[in-house]
Amino acid sequence: MLFSEKYSPKKIDEVAGNDTAKEEVKKWALEAERGKPSKPLLLHGPVGIGKTALAYATAMEMNWSVIETNASDLRDAENMNRIYGMGAASNGLFGEKRLILVDEIDSVNDRQEFSSLQKFLLESKQPVMLIANDVWNQRLSTIRFSCKMIEMRKVNSATIRKILEKIASAEGMSVNPESFGEIAELSKGDLRAAINDLQASGGNKELVMDRDREKGIFDQVKTVFKSENYKGATDAGQNLDTQDFDMLSKWLGENIPAEYEKIEEQAEAFSWLSRADIFQGRIFRRQNYSYLKYARALSLAGVALSKQKPYYKFVKYSFPSSIKKLGASRKSRGLLKSISSKIASSLHCSPQHGRESLYFLAGAEGMPERFSFSEDESSFVLSEFCKNENKKNGKAKDKR
Repeated sequence: MLFSEKYSPKKIDEVAGNDTAKEEVKKWALEAERGKPSKPLLLHGPVGIGKTALAYATAMEMNWSVIETNASDLRDAENMNRIYGMGAASNGLFGEKRLILVDEIDSVNDRQEFSSLQKFLLESKQPVMLIANDVWNQRLSTIRFSCKMIEMRKVNSATIRKILEKIASAEGMSVNPESFGEIAELSKGDLRAAINDLQASGGNKELVMDRDREKGIFDQVKTVFKSENYKGATDAGQNLDTQDFDMLSKWLGENIPAEYEKIEEQAEAFSWLSRADIFQGRIFRRQNYSYLKYARALSLAGVALSKQKPYYKFVKYSFPSSIKKLGASRKSRGLLKSISSKIASSLHCSPQHGRESLYFLAGAEGMPERFSFSEDESSFVLSEFCKNENKKNGKAKDKR
């Protein structure tokens, strides 16, 4: 038996991570149990993070039976009648609710399926939960409107590690403690994959293979530029966190002129990146990671759909120049920070004022000894002094 099934949560609180989502689900379930009318629940997020586990844990905690199906089963009258015949239209024998669980709704493709699913959501007399990985597919707009949406995120590696340790202990497995962290990191937030890796490898980290769920940066950039639809483009950044997504955005911005030949295409693509950057700024300022889905849609789909026609040429994508410059100036920035701190400590001022004072003190006699500068710091101060002198001389020449 798979560990992921054997150790699946039996209560909502036992589901790993996603505390906010669990609270919302619990509130929804209690209202449904009391007979209060409520919209179907739509759980969405990356694979393996516990969406289905949360649905079953909710049913077990509320003593509901589960009727599981998928969206394609609701496309015709025969299947609809079968599901209703299983109890979707009424309570159970002892008056208990029945949870209707509809999986893979983002796999729906044709209009008939959408129509049947929409009709089912409106007519069901039992609580309904739907599950999707990519809920922002344009085809799901009417489904989103009909549901209460709850986003679930990847489980952090520390939480995954604790669960792996607990399972290994229960199974009597002898595992090197380092292996738990290795498996947790390689899972990239996919708890189910981490548990399966633990079982398959017996805890031997040498046997744990990175499944390469996330494409390399070159493949991600290529996927966005070559995509001709919304889903294909957004899939390239489906499982990226904010830091990785920011890196992908920089790669796209660097290579738009190389990929797109028409100036209007380039302008359109940069416009979408600019709009996405607004949401990335909001994520940073407000620490509200729900904005990531908007940034992803605007940047990835926006850039992909800015082209007027597909380009089939080969492009050698370049590393972002902005990051190259930061890397080249890293030593200088480190020296400047160290110098500013020493000046601030000696003059009893802030590092910012210490940095500003550097340009006035750079040519002072005995400055390196006064502030205990290292040889590299002294050389840096001298170079800054020379730069300032050159600027002054240049301005003096301009006046003459």
